[in-house]
Amino acid sequence: MPIMTNEDLAKIRSELESLNGKLERIMVSGNHRSLGCSPSTLVEHLNDAIDVDLERRMVSSCDCRPSCKSLFTDVLQRSSRMVGELVVEERQITALRMELEQARVKAPYKKCSICFEEVQNIFNGHVRMVRGQNSYVTEQNLRALILKMNEESITRNLLDPVSNPQRLEIMKCMAEGPQNYSSLSTTTGLKGGNLLFHLRKLSTAGMISQDMERGYYQLTDKGSKVLRYLVMMSLELGEEKWV
Repeated sequence: MPIMTNEDLAKIRSELESLNGKLERIMVSGNHRSLGCSPSTLVEHLNDAIDVDLERRMVSSCDCRPSCKSLFTDVLQRSSRMVGELVVEERQITALRMELEQARVKAPYKKCSICFEEVQNIFNGHVRMVRGQNSYVTEQNLRALILKMNEESITRNLLDPVSNPQRLEIMKCMAEGPQNYSSLSTTTGLKGGNLLFHLRKLSTAGMISQDMERGYYQLTDKGSKVLRYLVMMSLELGEEKWV
């Protein structure tokens, strides 16, 4: 393994601090799309920023620093993972907040409040990001959304396109990556106008798109999310099991 020089370490720290600045701006705005990355990539960035933040903000001259940093890192990594989850409930946020509060009560020194305040700021940043995305739900806003639900639009644009097993099979194929007409026909057994009918149905609903130059079909962001939600719903209801 090559030995890293002080210059290499300084460069890495500079890049992480630059990234941390971007993440802080995103936390304030609640808009993680401006980073231009997937939820999983964003979670990785958040975890990288946690280490930089704790190193920079925690009290350095303290015997408890290593154990406290380990505790803070664990809690903050769990709060950052919520940013990438499909559904986040208020009780998850409350449980982590209580965990931090219980640790604060047991803190032995007055100066511990400095570290806890900084950790709370990072945690609150994660919470703002979670509450700024569609995955965050409470019982109150869920009931309100149910009452506002447009049945015709949901049936036409979400339920009807995926209500056919063959269309679901087509979407499953694309979950592995872009597919051309020939590979879809071979996998599904659909041919000619029959396959084209299902492709048009999915395309009209915004579930898939076609690269006109290469001729490949692929899932859109909407189609990918619908497929993931269907799998998660099946697991939640006991229709499917993890393999």
